[in-house]
Amino acid sequence: MRISRARVGELEVFGIADARPAPVDPMCSYPEVPRAAWAPHRRWLTEDGQFQPDLGCFLVRSPDGVVLIDAGIGPGPVPYLGDARGTLRESFGELGLTFGDVSAVIFTHLHFDHVGWASVPDASGTMQPSFPRARYFVGETEWMFWDRGPVNVMAHHIDAFARIVRPIAEAGLLTVVPDESALIDGFVYCRLPGNTPGHQGVLAISNGQRCLFCADICHCPAQVTEPLWSHRSDVDPAIGRATRQAIFSELADTPTLLAFGHFPRGADLGHVSRAGSGWAWRPLAGD
Repeated sequence: MRISRARVGELEVFGIADARPAPVDPMCSYPEVPRAAWAPHRRWLTEDGQFQPDLGCFLVRSPDGVVLIDAGIGPGPVPYLGDARGTLRESFGELGLTFGDVSAVIFTHLHFDHVGWASVPDASGTMQPSFPRARYFVGETEWMFWDRGPVNVMAHHIDAFARIVRPIAEAGLLTVVPDESALIDGFVYCRLPGNTPGHQGVLAISNGQRCLFCADICHCPAQVTEPLWSHRSDVDPAIGRATRQAIFSELADTPTLLAFGHFPRGADLGHVSRAGSGWAWRPLAGD
């Protein structure tokens, strides 16, 4: 499955897998988690016990326009991912849309796999916006973190910021907003730090129904049950753990839909429920 679907009030929500990289040893992604600890969570690994997340984003179609939340890995090839290529354009075609239909692009954070389609090279190699009619948004803390030149992140993230995101800003298309700001009608930033200092979720509200796009507070459904597990991409693992626990405590057993771009399609939209003294992930497809 490459596209998942949900309805939130008048909003149509589509979870899109832009790419699925080659599987890796779980300890590559979660270096502090022993392999044996995965035994209760084998359903989230491949048949041979490897970890293979989706690299996804979300498209929201509303009466007012089309909103893209994060922008995948881009057309590729992406060397860091074994020359993987993104398929976002094909997914748009399956939904009867083009990139020209997008009215807003909202970045939860600026890691390379969330900004890849923001701009692409033209025939001369000059980077041009992929979504010509869109306004782009990013939170102030996140922008400042990357703009000042972070030293504690991997080189491919820094390269993506310089090569893909900065041209959007220099063209005057990127709006930097205070954290937790209202963006466009029905969409609000919510601070969810840890994966990056300025990492934010996006809360969409329509007719009293809510969906929180949680981005990278989790990379695997197992982290809902195991919120102390940290993915290696977290800039501040301790803050990330606190963020997960706070969100799950607040939203468990509520009607708020949660969306995670790295969960497998079909399990990327769902609810958190209380399970004993902790929490469990309940995919929408299984409700």
